[in-house]
Amino acid sequence: MAVRNWTQNNGLGIIGLIEPRLGVNSISEKIAGMGLQGWTFVDSESHPPRLLVGWDAGKHNLQVIDKSPQWITCEVTGVGAQATVTITFVYGHNKPTYRQALWAHLQDQSSANLTRPWAILGDFNAVLSHADRAGGSLQWPTYMEDFSTCLQQSGLIVVPYTGLRYTWHNGRRDGQAIQHKLDWVLGNQALLDQWPNAHANFLPRVDSDHSPMVLRFMEDHPTSKPPKTFRFLNLWAERDDFMDLIRDNWTIRIQENPFFILTSKLQILKGILNRYHRKTTSHISSRVKEARRKWMVGQVEVDRSPTNQNLHQQERQLADDYHRLCKEEEAFFKQRSRIQWLQLGDKNTAFFHRSLKHRQHRNKIHKL
Repeated sequence: MAVRNWTQNNGLGIIGLIEPRLGVNSISEKIAGMGLQGWTFVDSESHPPRLLVGWDAGKHNLQVIDKSPQWITCEVTGVGAQATVTITFVYGHNKPTYRQALWAHLQDQSSANLTRPWAILGDFNAVLSHADRAGGSLQWPTYMEDFSTCLQQSGLIVVPYTGLRYTWHNGRRDGQAIQHKLDWVLGNQALLDQWPNAHANFLPRVDSDHSPMVLRFMEDHPTSKPPKTFRFLNLWAERDDFMDLIRDNWTIRIQENPFFILTSKLQILKGILNRYHRKTTSHISSRVKEARRKWMVGQVEVDRSPTNQNLHQQERQLADDYHRLCKEEEAFFKQRSRIQWLQLGDKNTAFFHRSLKHRQHRNKIHKL
């Protein structure tokens, strides 16, 4: 009943249960008791199962790629949709030596999913840094570097999250409490390119000593087209609000190791700049035309009411907006043409030679 309530309250179409406490003979009985009509379940290769993954077959098509006592990796496609995502549900072993198989699997999958969206979530039984522990021993054995090393070699990034930081609690009190961040939601670059607003939430503990987690891609209908390559526009740096935008968002606090702080902030900043572009500089030529139209209207209004100072101020502001956008349009096409020139120039194409002659002609002094 608790699983059904959690699933329905959060509007989930796919769930992963870690250490579901199912006896081999009671799996079907327990699943039936959850009351999730129309759902299909698959368990990990262990007795009793350590992982159980379920999905609403009316919403998602799910195919298991690989499974073991520590993971279930599957491909998921929404019914009627083309976008496919690989999801790995994880329950890392308590013993560090056994977790080596998990790290190896993640590195293998990183190569297989280099250009395909891939999400990894669950209880890794591992932390990334000292900041992920509160209470208990301060020792840092060498095996505790394995998780961080795996993520660096696999190119995985911690998905931005809210909610509880320490996802596991030992249930003690009176100075004996120990809290760790053992549960993680990770993604590769392709996932965050496809869903830039992907976000995880770690909820308060209820029926477990671990926090339940919810991953949302934040888009009902993600595009099936390949994500566009991110390109920094030089013209942004000339805008008055740009440095404040960078400064405000770069100061976001992320308590991880330096490598993940950097990659996470860059990923967050990439999404912010994409939204900034859509709001202020996208379709620059159309913006120039609209600014010119407004300025023309403003001039006509001033001509009709030459003594109206408010109209004069509005007309000057419209003129400033138009000229600023013209400069931004020029900078945009200048940057784009240089990129195209560099890309095609290496191929020794006719375009390269025409561009070279044009530049030489433009730079030549014809008369003094």
